[in-house]
Formats: sequence, structure tokens, C-alpha cells
Amino acid sequence: MTINSDVPHENLVDQDAFRAAMADLPAAVSIVTTVAWDGTPHGATVSAVSSLSMTPPLVLVCLDAASDTLSALSLGRSFLIHITAEGQQETALAFAKKGPQKFDDTDWTFSESGQPLLAGAAIVLDCVVSDLLPGGDHTIVVGRICGIEHAEDRRPIVYHRRQMLASPAV
Repeated sequence: MTINSDVPHENLVDQDAFRAAMADLPAAVSIVTTVAWDGTPHGATVSAVSSLSMTPPLVLVCLDAASDTLSALSLGRSFLIHITAEGQQETALAFAKKGPQKFDDTDWTFSESGQPLLAGAAIVLDCVVSDLLPGGDHTIVVGRICGIEHAEDRRPIVYHRRQMLASPAV
């Protein structure tokens, strides 16, 4: 694979145009949770989650490089990805904000792996960090899947055109 190092690093497109285009791309609303070295739970709402590999089972999630959740995850090396379900819009909005109060009004417990487990998600992926890669103003976290909880009767939330909507019933 060849990487072209001659490409300039400045923005080649207008950031508002890029943001608007990405708002038209439907994405699952997910919440990443982890625990800091001192036992403090951390979490963040994200829309950049994707399967990466079947063998071994890997996912990637992109977190803001300045995120407290990323800092805690980098040290703790394990985390959960919650694919939110219909009815969890308020929880997703709470975890989209900065600050430690995210867990205050949220129904959660610790998972068997010791990570903050939010109640009601459609899917929960229990992960360990496989790799951390720079990606502009974000960090790409590659996670190896160690466990899966899948509530097939719950409809995931999709973020589209700056709205959180339940995915259509099929």
C-alpha cells in the first residue's frame, strides 16, 4: 500500500459543508463506557462505530482526541460499546455532553468485565483495546470483541440529519 505524503494537511473542504454532508449519513447512536484507573466511570456518545474484522472479531470506534473517555480507555484498555435502543435518546444526549454527571440519572451497573453497563441497549459489545491510531482530531480505537449481548426485540437509534430516530421495524 502506498501513502501519498504530498497531500497538504490543511483542510481541503469547508468544515461546515463536510459537517452537513456527514449529517446526511445515517449512523447508529452508540455510547462508549469505560472506567478510569481510580474507578470513576466515563462515557461518551459516538456515531463513528463500525465492524472491522470477523477473524478475529474487531470493531473500530472514533473518539475525540481530547475526550476524557478516551484518556480513561487508553489506560484501562477495556470498554463497552452500547448500541442504543429506542427510548434511550435522553441517555444518548446526556453522554454527548462533557462532565462527570453523565451517570447521575442513568440506570447502570458494572458488567462482569468491570465496565459501566447501561441498561436498555439494543446491543452491548464488550471489548479490549487492540490498537489506538491517530485520525485527525480523533483517535481510532480498534477493539477486540470479548462478549456480546443482543436484545433483538429492541430497535436501535439512528442519527440522521441531526435527529435521533428509532430505526424502522422490518
